[in-house]
Amino acid sequence: MELEKKIPFVTAEGYEYLVSFMVFSANGMNYGIPIVDVSITLMSTNIEHNSIKTLNVFTDIIDNYLKQHNVVLYYYCDTAPIKMRDNRKNKLLPQEFRSKLFSSMFDQRNFDNYILKEIRITDLERGDHFTSLISNISNIDKVQLIENDLQELNK
Repeated sequence: MELEKKIPFVTAEGYEYLVSFMVFSANGMNYGIPIVDVSITLMSTNIEHNSIKTLNVFTDIIDNYLKQHNVVLYYYCDTAPIKMRDNRKNKLLPQEFRSKLFSSMFDQRNFDNYILKEIRITDLERGDHFTSLISNISNIDKVQLIENDLQELNK
């Protein structure tokens, strides 16, 4: 089955998104499982906010993909600015906010069959990088190998 897919959808508020799954090059590393980059791209402009319903659509798309493919998904949060409430107590970087949002989307759905690893890579020159790995729980050893290699970037 083809690993690379592009899934467009329009939210109830009329915002257009594209969820893309692209095979990720692991720089010659072989983990015994394909690594697939998942990207959630806003195609509209001037978005105000996303509803929980929209976040559930993202989760459903990723869940359906993982049901069809035995892969490790790699999600890298971008650095584009986002509008946050002024009264928010914790001032997070846009990347960090997206990482926490991505993880909480899955935590709220109580998926027992997946493992999700959040990884923060410290970068004093360009700012920290936030990624997540998600796969079927049966791939926990492969996810751990990938996480260990990513953590090497922190040294």
